[in-house]
Amino acid sequence: RPDLPSKFENTYKLPKIAWKTGTSYGRRDAWCVGYNPKYTIGVWVGNFSGEGVNKLIGAEVATPLLFQIFNALEYDKESGWFKPPKNLQPRHVCSETGQVPSPHCTHQVLDYYIPQVSSAKRCKHVEEVWVSDNEQESYCTSCLPATGFKTKLYPNILPEMRTFYDGQGQKYAKIPPHNPHCTRLATEGAPSILSPAADREYIIDRDNPPELLLQCKVQSDVQKVYWYINGELLTSATPQERVFFKPTLGYQKIACTDDKGRNKEITIRVLYE
Repeated sequence: RPDLPSKFENTYKLPKIAWKTGTSYGRRDAWCVGYNPKYTIGVWVGNFSGEGVNKLIGAEVATPLLFQIFNALEYDKESGWFKPPKNLQPRHVCSETGQVPSPHCTHQVLDYYIPQVSSAKRCKHVEEVWVSDNEQESYCTSCLPATGFKTKLYPNILPEMRTFYDGQGQKYAKIPPHNPHCTRLATEGAPSILSPAADREYIIDRDNPPELLLQCKVQSDVQKVYWYINGELLTSATPQERVFFKPTLGYQKIACTDDKGRNKEITIRVLYE
C-alpha cells in the first residue's frame, strides 16, 4: 500500500482493493489497475506522444491516483470482499514454488485450489542426489558404488538463474560432476534446448529481424557447449551464457553439442510478417 508504513494511522479507513502496477520500457507509460467487489479502475499516466519521462513509474505516479479515486468512491464504506466460490478447496503447497509439496519441502503454506482444474504438479525445487562421501562426484543408478556414497539435497535452479548467479558472483550449491567412468554418460544426458521452442513458427519483421535467444540445460559436469545453425558452427559458450543469433527465412536446424560429445537438434520455421 502507498500509505504504508508511515501514513497508515491516518488512512486506516481506505477501501480494501487489489491492484497491480506497471511501467513500460523506456518509462513511456505508468499503469495501475485495481478492483474491489464494486469497481474496477484503471489509471494510465504518460505523454500521448510516447515520450519517456525519468520519474514515470507505475508505483510512484499511477498508484497514488488510483487510491485517490477509490477514496472518493469508497472511503469508510463497508463494501466487504469477495467470497470464495464453493468449488475452492484448501491445501498445503510449497512456499517456494506454490506447487504440491514433495517430501523435501520443509516450508509449506495453506493455499486454495480448484479440484480437477488446478495443477497437481509436484514440487521439484530441490533434488536428491547421490554423491561421494567427499561430495566431489555424483552418481546415477548405473554407476552407484556399493559403499562410499551418501544422499544430499541440491537446489534445482533454472539455467537463467544460474546465469544470473554466476554473473553476479553469487555462490550456490552446485551438483558435483558426474562420475567420469559412468557407462551411461555416452548415451544419456544430452543437452535440452530450452530456447527457441522446437517445431514452432517464428514470425519476424523482414526489415528489422530480431535476434533469437539460444538457451540450453545440461548436466552439471558440462563446462562448454557448441551451437550450430544449419550445420555451421555459430559459437561456443558456457552452458549458462546467453547466446543470440539472427534467423533467416525458412526452416532452421539448431543443434547444441556439449563438451562430452552429446548432441541435441531441433527445427524451427521463420516467417516474415
